[in-house]
Amino acid sequence: MRTRGLIIVGAWTLVAVVSASQWYAFRLSSGHPAPWLPALYDNLASCWLWAAFTPAIAWLARRFPLDRGRWPRTAPLHLLFALGFAALDVMVDLGLAPWLSPGDPARPVLATFFGKSFINLFSYAAVVAVTCAVDFHSLFVERRLAASRLEGELTAARLRALEMQLRPHFLFNTLHTVAALVRAGRNADAVRTIAGLSDLLRAALRRDGAVEVPLRDELAFVERYLAIEQIRFQDRLEARIVADPAVLEALVPSLILQPLVENAIRHGVERRSAPGRITVAVGRRRETLVLRVEDSCGGDTPVGGNGGSGIGLSNTRARLRQLYGERQRLELLATGGGGALAVVELPYHQAAYG
Repeated sequence: MRTRGLIIVGAWTLVAVVSASQWYAFRLSSGHPAPWLPALYDNLASCWLWAAFTPAIAWLARRFPLDRGRWPRTAPLHLLFALGFAALDVMVDLGLAPWLSPGDPARPVLATFFGKSFINLFSYAAVVAVTCAVDFHSLFVERRLAASRLEGELTAARLRALEMQLRPHFLFNTLHTVAALVRAGRNADAVRTIAGLSDLLRAALRRDGAVEVPLRDELAFVERYLAIEQIRFQDRLEARIVADPAVLEALVPSLILQPLVENAIRHGVERRSAPGRITVAVGRRRETLVLRVEDSCGGDTPVGGNGGSGIGLSNTRARLRQLYGERQRLELLATGGGGALAVVELPYHQAAYG
């Protein structure tokens, strides 16, 4: 409230200074110079009076708004209010005249009223206009913030829906692994796989509501997933995670790596009898975080550009678009020796603390 009052007084003081300077420049240019300070005192007295009127006029502008649909009823009221403030200005002006302009003859009330009517009505209209402009700007900012908030909530809801597609996806695949182990008579391995799946699901459920997670947590999740797959494939799968320690606190979409690792295993290791290697590598290139998932086995993994349309890959692309727009990239590429490489690039950023 105090700040608002200072702004009002400051604005009207500026009007007084400009008005007095304009009058002084006019007298100087016409060859009849006059002292500037007396003109400034007169203008300050008038402008500070209107500064005192301003809160009441602003209240009237909000109480009787001139918006569409109501202005035919409220405009005549504002004209009456303006005339009332103009009359009050003249009364105060004539009352202060003996102190501000001693020795000057008394001025007729009506002549003074009509002589100042234009500037007084203009001053009232200016206060109303500024009040409406400030209110419309505040409403615009409020609605823009509300729209931004709703857009953020909608994006988060879409991302959560996409993530929820992944959880049953790898759950069903892992249960299929358990069934395969039981059919093969590897009951101990099946029990270990179920225990690993329990840890995996517990970790996934702890992320509820988190659109992005630290890379450290995402790599730990992938490590658990690879441990389950190594129970299944035993010596046929060699897994390695290489990460620059400096980027472990970077934020990445939750469950961003698991679908890529699963895709590499399904199209690489699973379809070949020879041993295969899965490498997850993470690094930073300037302001870009680079995630790489490579398999040495190849198979029929789709390669190039936007290849790959399975649930995991299409879901991953959709989530990257939702989060980062055009500032992201996901490519599937062929490597030497029949292998395949998935590359994800996204903006490097960390959680803001404090």
